[in-house]
Amino acid sequence: MPHHIGLIWSRMSRRLHGLERELDSAHRGNRMYSWGLPAAALLLCFTILVVAGALSGVPIVEFLPIAIFEGLVMAGLFIACMMPAVSPPDDRGDRGPDPDPTPTPPPADPSVWVRLLADLEPRSPSNADERKPRELTGASR
Repeated sequence: MPHHIGLIWSRMSRRLHGLERELDSAHRGNRMYSWGLPAAALLLCFTILVVAGALSGVPIVEFLPIAIFEGLVMAGLFIACMMPAVSPPDDRGDRGPDPDPTPTPPPADPSVWVRLLADLEPRSPSNADERKPRELTGASR
């Protein structure tokens, strides 16, 4: 078991050092900015949730794990947002370049519009010649 813990610890240490190198290169070596903002987010979120949990009367066993988890999530989001922007490579996988041309839209058929607009005409069975003028709803006369 101690071997597994040492292995996990060494991998985590390597990843943190790599993360620190990326953050330092993105912010010109300003360690206070690189680690200060995520630490402040962790502390602020943790404090807010602990105070809210204590004031609500909930037992500490219920809100402390949530406060720790939420603080770590917020700190991780701060770190993710501060990482340098890297554009992804243009990788199409195993397909290669797309040989199909872009599809053209179907041609416009004006007869469709004529039929649709003809259906909107009001038809009265009694007197076809006599039409009432249309009025806007709520318009004053």
